[in-house]
Amino acid sequence: LFKTAAALEETGKIATVALDKTGTITIGNRKATNFYPVAGIDEREFIEACLMSSLSDETPEGKSIVELGRESGIRMRSLNTTGAHMIKFTAETKCSGVNLADGTQIRKGAFDAIRKIVESAGNKFPKEVEEVISTISSNGGTPLVVCVNQNVVGVIELQDIIKPGIQERFERLRKMGVKT
Repeated sequence: LFKTAAALEETGKIATVALDKTGTITIGNRKATNFYPVAGIDEREFIEACLMSSLSDETPEGKSIVELGRESGIRMRSLNTTGAHMIKFTAETKCSGVNLADGTQIRKGAFDAIRKIVESAGNKFPKEVEEVISTISSNGGTPLVVCVNQNVVGVIELQDIIKPGIQERFERLRKMGVKT
């Protein structure tokens, strides 16, 4: 960071340091931490839809959804994926998912992308889902909305994973008089 002694000496005058948390205080891979089905949607069916939407998702986030489903007692091998057609994530669509052989379409993605799919089909985007999204976002998480046949069925919460030892490092900074 410092090329000269003079530059190093100037650090004593620093009052504020702003850090981008991704990769600095976090690992940089988000992890699925909670499933929030819409009222009236069976939790097991919702989790199965989440797993189906993650069939071909090789990202750390996608794998963590499968792992969280496993922790909930649902295994991928128990799902009927015969004849399924995977829909890969793209930056344009901001969603991914699967079309099942029986015609069922499952999508997971960013709030605005799923809202567009749902409302374009003439369906309502539930107010309760907007509240869950707001809560997750205000806690620093990332909400992924899931819809089945253009109807919202729930939200997956993703959280960043804090690097080991960060709390201790912040405590040392505080002892040095640095506010975090």
